[in-house]
Amino acid sequence: MGSDAEVNTRHRATGRGRVGRVDREAGQALPEYVGVTGLVLLVVAIVLAAATPVAADVSEQLICAVSPIVKEDGAEACGDGDAGGGDETPGGDYGPPSGDCEKDVTFGFVDVPDSPDDTTVVQIGCVWYPNVESCFTDHMPEDFLDRNIGDGVYLEEEVQDFADCVLDGRGGPKDDPNSESCATAMPTSGEIDEDAPPKVQVGCREWPVPEGCEEEWAAYKDAPAGKERAGRSGELANCISDTYDSIEIPCVVQATGHVDETQIQFLFFRWGGSNGTLIEKLGDGRIRIHVLRGVETGAGLSGDGVGGSPVSFDIAGITGYAKDKTYEFTDMQKAQDWIDWYKKYDNVNATRPYCWTSGTIPAVHCDYSDQERAEELRGQEPEHHELAEADSDIKKVKLKGGLSLTGKAGQFELTGSIEGGYEGEIQIEDRRWSDGSRTATYTSSDIGGFLIGASLGGKQPFTKDKKDKPTSSGGGGGKGQVGKEWKGTTSTTVAWDKEGKLSKLIISMDDQVMRTLYKAGIDVDVALPYGFTVGGGYSKSEEEGTLSKRELIIDFNQYPDLREKLGPTIDKVFPRDDDGNLIKDDVEIDGNDSEGGVLYGYAEEHANVRELKYDSHKVTEGGNGGLTWQGLDLFKVSFTSVDEERTLNESSFEVTDVNGDEQTVSPSPKCEDKDFVQPPAYYSDDFSDPPTANADSKHDIGTEYVDNKTPKFTEGTYPGTDYDGDVPGDRADRVHSLLDEYSEDFPDKNILVVKDFDNFSFSNLFGFVHLATVDGMDVIGLNEGTVKNKGDGGWINWGFTGTYDYDPDKKTIKFRQR
Repeated sequence: MGSDAEVNTRHRATGRGRVGRVDREAGQALPEYVGVTGLVLLVVAIVLAAATPVAADVSEQLICAVSPIVKEDGAEACGDGDAGGGDETPGGDYGPPSGDCEKDVTFGFVDVPDSPDDTTVVQIGCVWYPNVESCFTDHMPEDFLDRNIGDGVYLEEEVQDFADCVLDGRGGPKDDPNSESCATAMPTSGEIDEDAPPKVQVGCREWPVPEGCEEEWAAYKDAPAGKERAGRSGELANCISDTYDSIEIPCVVQATGHVDETQIQFLFFRWGGSNGTLIEKLGDGRIRIHVLRGVETGAGLSGDGVGGSPVSFDIAGITGYAKDKTYEFTDMQKAQDWIDWYKKYDNVNATRPYCWTSGTIPAVHCDYSDQERAEELRGQEPEHHELAEADSDIKKVKLKGGLSLTGKAGQFELTGSIEGGYEGEIQIEDRRWSDGSRTATYTSSDIGGFLIGASLGGKQPFTKDKKDKPTSSGGGGGKGQVGKEWKGTTSTTVAWDKEGKLSKLIISMDDQVMRTLYKAGIDVDVALPYGFTVGGGYSKSEEEGTLSKRELIIDFNQYPDLREKLGPTIDKVFPRDDDGNLIKDDVEIDGNDSEGGVLYGYAEEHANVRELKYDSHKVTEGGNGGLTWQGLDLFKVSFTSVDEERTLNESSFEVTDVNGDEQTVSPSPKCEDKDFVQPPAYYSDDFSDPPTANADSKHDIGTEYVDNKTPKFTEGTYPGTDYDGDVPGDRADRVHSLLDEYSEDFPDKNILVVKDFDNFSFSNLFGFVHLATVDGMDVIGLNEGTVKNKGDGGWINWGFTGTYDYDPDKKTIKFRQR
């Protein structure tokens, strides 16, 4: 599925008593609320940052702020406790300065049962709100530290900046998720309609409260309106945001890009005989660049080619390539800078040295300036974020026995199913993400892709006897039409988190798949799992210039119990080795013995469904040439801007709420998301070693690029040491000798000797030094780091000494400081 399958695997937490949400993926729209512990930490940080002497009374106030949390003895000496009472209107405890809640701002605390922390709240204009971290940090009342804990009441005009900060971000829902007017909005502290569907505002959107937030929803709903409900709204908002962030995969809103000064805009751009580039824009503004190699391997796919190449850019996934290295950027300009650099780097790497002969005695002279330029460009790579890498292969999908679908016009069987089964082709992709997570995807424009999804999620197509076969109310057709005239792409993706736990299952079908089934007389309401229903007919795809697909998403973080129930079935179809790599074998499905995928019932109860609709034909007229495929301008050179191809124009997300009912969110959350804000250390300016027209990348995702072209020492038998003996002729003896000598001369370093540098990957390096090269063996010194041997073992190929942990099965060494 390529970039659509990228997965976030954080676990949901209640967030009680914390300052904001520091563990949240940057760019996610969640208002911060402040717990007591967080408030104290903020106060301490502000005091220390100001470098102002803190008097004893301030220290006592901080102790008083903490004591309600830890329930220490003596808390009664810290003031009155409740600063403003628990009512919406002034009560007997309401203190100065005015006693009128319309004019005052009151800070208070709400006790959270079964939690060591209380939650801070604030009352403005007689309405209670969860406190906002950023507002308190930037606009803390000047004398806040000088007051007792029970005296947190101010005239609003005295703390107007703080009040404005809170209120200005609490506006109603807006179409723009980046609007500051609703940036900190959270569920209301006022009255709620008990009979209405569970739906609340968080940020600029109104959200159905999803399954997984039952506890937080009950605590919020059962709390009295006002101060107590405000104290529970923050944890509900956290749960809602965490759950939606987990259950939905990134949304591609555009598949295009602007490249270099000539304004080349493309969906797919060939930069070598069997290579290409795809640019995607996500709903939160991020840009992804796929650098593809070996696209000719896709020639065996059943789907249509693109622009004369076998790469297919349908909306269920990228197909028809051997390898993909993916980069990510926070804006188009960063992506543009990297593409401009990459085109230069690729160009010089694709040029062979120019050689000639001269003189009376012919001598060969070669111009290596391009190679030298390539070396220079390595140090000029713009900032970038390496996101993922993938490799794929074409394999068979085989069906044994009788898959049959029944329609109004009669029984429709796959050709040959009775005689022994169906055999087709699928593309199998294994993708590794930089955070350590993995995804595996099976994609095909043949019915084989549909069969894989059906084997996991469609019970009805796999039946043992006729009485179990589904009936249909669909349109007419002829016998065998499903097998002979299949159109459309099906993609099935499984994701595992960085710990190797099952994270997500995504089954995607585009509109042509559903139309094929419908026209064949198959009732997809019966034959397909939850979410892939069409009611009385199917006509969306009849609109010229539009493409649409549906994605069924089961999130195992939302429903952890499903891991044990569905894991064995998924592992059987998506087998992996001990390193987590997908075993790319043919896929075999036994239709005769199958009663249907066990996933079908769980999908009806737990799946979330996203529908995406793309405009695929908008192109500004003009330009002087290009490449067109099925109405798409894939490559166009123009001196004016070109409208983006394959642009998302409609989306929806159907989710099961805490009452067990389906609710629809439109647009889908990640398709129109708050702008992504890059986290610390997001970009790197180290050389990323991208693949080029004539060479693959030589290091794995998440590893560091190192080479053996510039050893530190070059003089002597064993450069950098006093060794003056002979170099052993036997390679194994040479490795032993090098380890002995270099470990003695560099006692603070771990020593690694390797024969073929390209067969090793390096990560988390500290103190890495390429010490020397001796008769084809490279000597490396390092303080810490992980080294993986991707080639053959044995003393003739490598050796190591020092302080380390070694896994012989994975041929991986973790060096530690000596």
